Order: sequence, then C-alpha cells, then structure tokens
Amino acid sequence: KGEYLLILNPDTILQEDTLASSLKFYKSTPGIGALTCKLIMPNGKLDLACRRSFPTPAVAVYRIMGLSRLFPKSKTFGKYNLTYLDENSTYEVDAIVGAFMLIKKDVYENVKGFDEDYFMYGEDLDLCFRIKKAGYKIYYYPDTSIIHYKGESTKKSSISYVNNFYGAMQVFVKKNLNRSFWLMNLLIRMTIFYRAAISYVNRFFRNNYPVILDLGFIIGGMFMAIYQRFDFFPVRAYTVVIFVYSAVWLVTLALSGSYNKHERSSLVKPLNGILIGFFVNSSFTYFFNEYAFSRAVVLRTAVYAYLLIAGWRIIAKIVKYSKSKNIFRTANTLIVGKNPETENFISKLKTRVDSEYEFVGYVSPNSSHTEGFIGNLNNLKDIAISAKIKNIVFAKNELSNQQILDMMWSLKDMNISFKILAGDSDIILGKSALDKIDDIYLMQIEYNINKKFNIFVKRIFDIILGIFSLFTIYPLSLIVSKMPAVYRRHEKFFKKLLLIPRVVTGKYSFVGRATWDMPQQGMQYLGKNGLTGLVQINLHRNLSVDEIEYFNFYYAKNQSLALDIEILLKTLSLFLFRKNVPNL
Repeated sequence: KGEYLLILNPDTILQEDTLASSLKFYKSTPGIGALTCKLIMPNGKLDLACRRSFPTPAVAVYRIMGLSRLFPKSKTFGKYNLTYLDENSTYEVDAIVGAFMLIKKDVYENVKGFDEDYFMYGEDLDLCFRIKKAGYKIYYYPDTSIIHYKGESTKKSSISYVNNFYGAMQVFVKKNLNRSFWLMNLLIRMTIFYRAAISYVNRFFRNNYPVILDLGFIIGGMFMAIYQRFDFFPVRAYTVVIFVYSAVWLVTLALSGSYNKHERSSLVKPLNGILIGFFVNSSFTYFFNEYAFSRAVVLRTAVYAYLLIAGWRIIAKIVKYSKSKNIFRTANTLIVGKNPETENFISKLKTRVDSEYEFVGYVSPNSSHTEGFIGNLNNLKDIAISAKIKNIVFAKNELSNQQILDMMWSLKDMNISFKILAGDSDIILGKSALDKIDDIYLMQIEYNINKKFNIFVKRIFDIILGIFSLFTIYPLSLIVSKMPAVYRRHEKFFKKLLLIPRVVTGKYSFVGRATWDMPQQGMQYLGKNGLTGLVQINLHRNLSVDEIEYFNFYYAKNQSLALDIEILLKTLSLFLFRKNVPNL
C-alpha cells in the first residue's frame, strides 16, 4: 500500500535520519528511479558494492585481472566500483547494492522487480539495469550513512563463492548484454576455471600439508644421514633409493594413523610409523639387493625424520593453542561512553583469562566532559594513534547512530575494528559474529592444584625446566644483574629469574600464585608462590584485591601443564613485545 519501497538487509544499522534524508532527496530529484546511501563496513571503510558500473567486457577484464585493485584511482581500471570518484559526493551511477535500496513502488512494479533466476548474487545489478533501461536514474547519496555487517554466506576464497558470483554475472551478461555475450561468457568461464584451480590447489595443500611436510623432512633426514656417513652426496646413485625408502615411511606413517583428522598433532602415531618403516626398510637388504642400503644411514634417517616430524607438530600445537587463547594477540581497546553497563563489561573483561581486549580507557562522548575519561571525541584520533588502538567499543545508549558512523568514517584508514556494546546485555556486535562476555562462574571447592597427578606433573616440569634454565637463563641473569643500565629497566623480571635455584629445590614454582595484598592464611591451599602466574601477567590492568584473589583461585581450580605453558608463553610475550609492563 505504500508509495515507496525500502530494500534493506537485516545486517545493517541505520543512522537516525537515514530514511528521512533519503526520502527527501528522492522526492526532490527529477527522473530518479532508485538510490542508496553511504554503506560503511565494520572496519570504517566504504562498502565498494554500493556504487558500481555495469560489467562490460573491458570493465570485466580489468576486474578479473585485478587491475581495479592495483589502480583504484584510475578512471579506466577503477570503473567497476567507481573507486576514482569522491566517496562523499552525490552522483548518478549505473548500479547500487541491494543491502539498502530506496525505490518508488510504481518503478519497482514497472520493471517487474527482482529476477528469481539469480542465486545469492547479481539480482540487484540486474534490477538496476532494468531501471536504467526504463529511463530512470540511479543515485549514490552519501549525505547519510548506515553500517553494513557484510554477510559471509560463502567465503570469497571458496569454490562455492566463485561459482555463485561469476555464475550470477554469466546470467546477467546472457540476459542483458547479448552483443558481447560470447566474449564475456569466455572471460567468465576462464575466470571460474582459474579461481577454481587456485581454490582446489589451496584445498589440496590445506588437507595434505602433514603428508607434504613429513615427506620433506624424511628426505631431508636422509640427506643429512647420507652426508654424515659418506661426507658427500651422490645424487644420481641414491635417487631411486631415497624415493623407495621415503615412500615406505609415508605408507607406514599413514597406516599408523598419523594422518587421521584428529591424530595429526599426535607424537606417538608418527613414532610408531617411523619405527615400523625403519624395520621394513632395514629388511630390504635380505629381499631386494638393488635397494639395499647402509643400516646406519637408515637408523640415522629414522631418528632425524622423527625429530623433525615431531618438532613441526609440537610447534603447530603451540601456535594453535596460543591463537585459541590469545597468548600473543591482545588488542588495545577504547570504550566510547561510560555507564553502568560499560563498567560491568570492563569488570568482567578484566577477569577473562583469555580475553583479546586490552582495556586502555574511556573516551567521553561529550566534548566538554573529561572527568574519569582519557579524552573526548575531539581528540579520539590522536588517542587511537598514540595508544595503538585496535578495537573501539561504542556504548550504544550513550551515542546516536550518526555519531558512531561519523567516528567510524573519520578513522576508516587506521585498521581499527569497531564494535557496539548492545545496551543492558553483555553482547558486543562485531563483523561476523557476536562476542559474549560470560558471567562470573560459581567457584567449586575441588582444585586441580592439589590433585596428586597434577602435583607430580608440575614438579617434574619445574625440575626439568629449572635444570635447563640453570645452565642457560640463570647465568645470563647473573651477568645482566652486574649491568646496572640494563638491570634497572627490567629489575623485577630479572630478580625473579635469580630465583630459579629455588624452583629446582621446590620452594617456588615457575607458575604459581601471587601474594600481593593477600592474606597468607590458607594460601598454601592455592599452591606455591610462582615466578609468574595469572595475576602477574595481568597486573598491568590495575587489578583490585578482589580480582587478584579471583585469578589466584581460578588458577588453583584450573591448573594444568597446558595452562602453565600458556602462562609462560604469555609472560615471554609481554616481556618481548610490551614496554613498561609493571610487576612482570
């Protein structure tokens, strides 16, 4: 029944005046058929799809070859997404995006609406083509903006995206560009084949990288063994032998289950495979004289191969675990606005062991109010630069959508992720997912730190690492302690390293509780004092006594060898990559 239609994606947030402003422009512009506003993505940049040209053969070639990305300001190469035009000016375009499209109802009905021949992509481009063909104009109108949390129904690198996107372009060309159909069809088919080939190659390496790495390390181990045995390497003489022996080891590794989906990080499966392969290869001397080889070389190859194969698996496990726990990845975060919801959010954030958010401070949404804030909107950009901000969280109830959009646009070139704290909840609206800050859990009485198995494993770990450190890190710490210029800068860190002998004797542990401002009664139940720990690596967050207690209890309850290694890696990361971290 309405006079106008608004085609709007559900993953958008509108500025308060978006509808009124767009409608006013529509009514005042003669000959207009459809318009879109400025669409801003969560990183503050313009959604390039909001203004486009029709894909003629030349335009398609430039896009397919990647020239539009290399030369975005070129009027020739940047024609598809019109990247050479001012993002803040209003002008007529060929096509706009279907995420926000204002169109008069009679115009929509006159061109018969969307074409159902398209799947997922291309229907907005086709509708715009028919609107232009009917004699109407299409405008890009940036005086108002919306946030577009661009959907990820298919990943752009996946074969399904390639087929869907270029398949839609193929339908568009066949339907609307008959004169150049054969050329465009050829280009599109070549592009689909090229992108599909890249996708399949990537998928092959992603699925089979353990086999490829293991093969490389087996061959490398054999090279080292042969060279150590003979002091030279006759390549031609041993090419076939290397191929046969390597193939045997790959087969035995596969039969041992080393490449099963859930066993790729196992260290036992490869050991079994290498041992079985060693016995098989050693037996060649008795059955196949042409493949007979020095057993000493075969044994050395087996040892080297296993050490290398186990080594890359250990490194991969550490990297994967570090990423999952945000050990090396914490992002400085500002919160714009301050209210009970944001303070509750920060209090929960500070007790998150694996949080990727490093809270820097509050920014006032009021340019004249700075008490309790590190700045206001007038110097937001300066703060973001000086503090190396990676996340900005907006307090939804403190700001209008227009303010949020203006700030996102002003910081669009700074590679900052923008999020919105959604009112009374603990939900943060982000790019393609929702981050949830969990409520504080109910503490259980039984603690891992006091389980006999955990005590045994932790003590063995302390002894092994302690003895190793006594001959490596400890002497270095003694030398540094005699160098005042270096020692004073990291005094607390090196003082703890000088306690390594006490770790070996059992008085301290490498990872353990902290005792700052804590009552000593009953603290023994939480384990030994630690050179580092959850409290120690979080003290730069200005923890309260209650928060220190929380971290001590959390560690005692969840202690494990994996958690200890994680904390040690986090400590190393803070020492190497963070400056002026107190109490480390």
